[in-house]
Amino acid sequence: MSSPAEFPVERRKHARLDIALSVNYVVHDANGEVTEIAEAMSSDISASGIRLMTTAPLDNGATLDLEITIEGQGGQPVCASCEVVWQNQISDTSYEIGAVIRYIEEDDKRRFLEFVFNQMSQLVGMSADQIH
Repeated sequence: MSSPAEFPVERRKHARLDIALSVNYVVHDANGEVTEIAEAMSSDISASGIRLMTTAPLDNGATLDLEITIEGQGGQPVCASCEVVWQNQISDTSYEIGAVIRYIEEDDKRRFLEFVFNQMSQLVGMSADQIH
């Protein structure tokens, strides 16, 4: 029989979707001042967070304002405010950043969740019409 220490506890509340999306982000310091404006790619997203691939490290606890480009939205990005909660250095010029969504407008939330749901449904061969 295995001991509990052998199996890490999964703390995620939502399923992740492995997908590369273009993301523009603005970093704010503790005083709300803009310290960086950059672009990144997502490597996965969920209803409550995003993993970004960046070229520079970000401080844990930093606030990010994201503009996430998603398909079928007429060029209108989904905007969200996030907090950096973890990061790993992949190489000298590559970092993966975990950020939890702290605020998202209702319309952006609806569009974002609809996109995530539709992408996940395609993975399992279902459409939103089949679910309703």
